[in-house]
Amino acid sequence: MKVIVIGMGETGKYVAAKLASEKHDIVIVDDSAANLQRAEESMDVMALLGHGASVKKLHQANAGSADLVIAVSGSNEINLLAAITAKHLGAKRAIARVDSGDYLEDDNRGFSSKLLGIDLVINTRILIANEIYKLIKSVGAIAVEDFADNRIELLEIAIDEQEKLIEKPLRELHLPENSLIAAILRDDEMIIPNGSDELLPGDEVFVVGAMPVIPKLEKIFGDKHQARAKKVVIIGGGDVGFAVARLLEREQMSILLIERDAERCQHLSNTLNRAVVLQGDGTDISVLRDEKIEQCDVFVAVSGDDETNMASSLLAKNLGAKKTLALVNKPDYVPLFELLGIDATVSPRIYAANKILKFARQEEVVSVSLLENGKAEILELIPVAGSQIVNKPLAEVNFPRGAVVAGVASADKVFVPRGKDQIAPGNTVVVLTKPEVRPAVERLCKKRLLSF
Repeated sequence: MKVIVIGMGETGKYVAAKLASEKHDIVIVDDSAANLQRAEESMDVMALLGHGASVKKLHQANAGSADLVIAVSGSNEINLLAAITAKHLGAKRAIARVDSGDYLEDDNRGFSSKLLGIDLVINTRILIANEIYKLIKSVGAIAVEDFADNRIELLEIAIDEQEKLIEKPLRELHLPENSLIAAILRDDEMIIPNGSDELLPGDEVFVVGAMPVIPKLEKIFGDKHQARAKKVVIIGGGDVGFAVARLLEREQMSILLIERDAERCQHLSNTLNRAVVLQGDGTDISVLRDEKIEQCDVFVAVSGDDETNMASSLLAKNLGAKKTLALVNKPDYVPLFELLGIDATVSPRIYAANKILKFARQEEVVSVSLLENGKAEILELIPVAGSQIVNKPLAEVNFPRGAVVAGVASADKVFVPRGKDQIAPGNTVVVLTKPEVRPAVERLCKKRLLSF
């Protein structure tokens, strides 16, 4: 596949590197020579210096014969113009990142199809708001992903010194039917476990289940993981904070939004229905004490400044907030946030990259989600008749080490398969896989070609 990536910021660089590692033909475009040099040093790509929306530059990149153009520069207008122009020149598909609600038809999804001929428009802020909303609804999780039309869910949960879970073989944990511990992250290593493996304090566990069993899983993985948040405090009334508050107004929750700017507070008060808006500084401990942060179920720091989000989250944690969640714009900061004890982080780069990669691969894979900065991936695959994975017990499939079938959805049921179960053509198959064995997993779902 020939792909042009316009903009070598965090998202563009990450997506280009991921696609280049899969041996696609990648051209990168940026108006910064320094950005291009850094990108070229870390990936096998062709680099072009210049304006990404320039017709001349797009011709030079051979946009007319491109399979996909991804415009993720720092300018909404450049991204739109580049994607529109590329499509006009003959590119098969085009994506534009547009972080402004003014361009979108449906801001609850974060993208709009066929806008001015563009195939996919992504609003990172709305993607982030939706992810935060899911994390708030599942208080115990530090990440949540849904698959198979929201019929299968993955929870990432941090394991502390819980006697009922640690240092026992996984087969003795007695998880509910149609659930599975699909992976364990331990000391930066992703492990695909078997029944004899054990959980240790400090692990992060990836649990997959059919949607009806998710509440049971949340209760099993720690007493602190209550089923529903009742009080949420949001620091930062920008686009993300506003979108989160508006989503939470659907729920029966107490919502407090703290914003520094008086004019913005007035706008938020006039626009939101139930959320209480307070002018104040989220890093001022007296403000947090006055608002009884110790009674807060989830503290959400989503200002535009990483340092503010870090400081306010640490203060809230020390004051007794049950769960802290912070927006981190600089990916290099994520390990620091986690080291300091902030419970969950959301990174715009990861969620934008997930959306882009899902679209880029949709001809072969229904969707893909990256876990832990790409240490593992969740694939949704639909195997065809005649492929190696169908119509035989799963135990007889030559499945690669480093991957596990985490769930299967048919028209009338969802199940976590065991060795005796079979997958039918047309089922949706959810697989957790390490990147190095992903091609082998995909081959299992395709029809074998005979050679003579």
